[in-house]
This record gives sequence, structure tokens and C-alpha cells, in this order.
Amino acid sequence: MLIDLSQPYSHGMFSQSLFPPVKVERCIRIDERGVNVTCISAAVHAGTHLDAPLHFVRDGEAIDALDLDRVHGPAVCLEVQRGPLEEVTVADLESGGPPVEAGDLVFIRTGWDRWFTTDHDRYHLHPYLTLEAARWLLERRVKLVALDVATPDVPERGERPPGFDWPVHRLLLGNGVLIAEHLAHLDRVSGRRFRAYALPVPIVGSDGAPARIVAELE
Repeated sequence: MLIDLSQPYSHGMFSQSLFPPVKVERCIRIDERGVNVTCISAAVHAGTHLDAPLHFVRDGEAIDALDLDRVHGPAVCLEVQRGPLEEVTVADLESGGPPVEAGDLVFIRTGWDRWFTTDHDRYHLHPYLTLEAARWLLERRVKLVALDVATPDVPERGERPPGFDWPVHRLLLGNGVLIAEHLAHLDRVSGRRFRAYALPVPIVGSDGAPARIVAELE
């Protein structure tokens, strides 16, 4: 059985303030030209997507250069319910579900996906990983870290310290661990192991790409 872990892509959906608004529009209409065509305009980091190392590493790999072995395989979903702007710690990850194993795709459920379409202001105030938690994941040699929030770092409406430079992104991507953001429906796989596929659109030279991310359950 396949379970879709992706947010639907829609006009005006949540986007970081750094990015342009998301536009999904019928640009050619069947009544006028005999065919319907939908056009989209959005940053590649809008909606459910993968970050490539190039996102924060100057000469890092682009999304189209990633080997597909890095975006599918054994996975685990850790249950980490947190409130607005709360930290996700090592202790949270250790107690969130089955043990994390080398080569895993690790999904972290905070429950924050429920605000993605219903309350953008609330969604901005999501939980985030401590740098120690990111190091813990790196030490376990995971392939990908996927979350149901906008960023694993302190959110843009959080209390970012002076000189903030997205340390979790830099640590993970700088060591080849991919990041997926804006996941959905992780309640369907929370606290269990499964197989996952996080397949990005191969946009040449891009620092990220929209992705259809699914879980396969036996």
C-alpha cells in the first residue's frame, strides 16, 4: 500500500517570505484554444520538496545530479509532538519510535502539517531541530531527514540569533544528508518502519525541487 506524504500543490499555498508567491493558474483555456494548460510560478522550495546540497553548499550537488539510491529506501517516522517554536531534541528523537539505522530516510512528525493550508501564520511558528539533534542524525548516517514543517532550522518568525546562518541545513547538507520539507500525513506512518520514495523533479542545476514523497507499507 502506498501513502502519499506530500502536500497538494495549489495557488497561494504557504511560502516563506523570502520566496515569491506561489501561482498555479489556467493559462490556456479549452473554450478559447481548444486545450487546457496550467502554468505554475514558484520557488523550488515551495510545497513538499527536497533540498540538494547546492542549497547551502557553494559547489554542492544539484538536485538533478543526485543518485536515486539516496532518495528511496528503508525509512522510519519518529513521533515528536511539539508546540510553537519549541525545540526538537536528541531525547525526543531517541524516544520517538523504532531505532534509527544507518541508511534510513528519517521522517519527523510534529503534527504541524495541519496548519499548512488552514493557518499560514500558525504554520510559521513551527518546532525545529536543535543542532545537537541534527548531529545525532548525522552520526547515525541517515540519507535524508524529512519534516512536516517549513525548515528544520529556527523558523523565520522565531528568535534567530545574530549572525544566524541556518546551521542545521549547513550541517546536514554539507555532509551529504538531504532534507525534505513540508511533509503531510505523517500520522499514517508515525512510530513505525516502512519503505519510502522521495523523488524530486530533476531540474538541471537546481538547489532543490518539488517532490512526490510516498511511503510503502506491507
